[in-house]
Amino acid sequence: MNHRCPLCGKDLSGRRLSQAIVARMEIDCPYCKRRIRTNVHRAEAVILLGSFAGFALFAALAYWLKRDALFLVAFFSALAGAAALPLVERLWLRSWPRYVPMAPEGMRNSADER
Repeated sequence: MNHRCPLCGKDLSGRRLSQAIVARMEIDCPYCKRRIRTNVHRAEAVILLGSFAGFALFAALAYWLKRDALFLVAFFSALAGAAALPLVERLWLRSWPRYVPMAPEGMRNSADER
């Protein structure tokens, strides 16, 4: 994944730990001080939502049916989703820009149409 600022071209991959702790869609580039936003790919959203839905479904079934094995299935479905995100990021989304410039108020960004 391309973690460069779309405005100044500086590499922002060192900020990943702080963004994992405080997830925000809009950030200020620490180099050029201009506002950029996180560009989330549809595949990332599908994996995250599917993983959470699978976890919730299996956990609810395990609670309702009183089956301990389904709790393990729920746990492993959450682990599969957590493992799939970095894998997709490294293999499929290599050139995907993580950040896009913010559009002025009232204007659509080209990344909004993806």
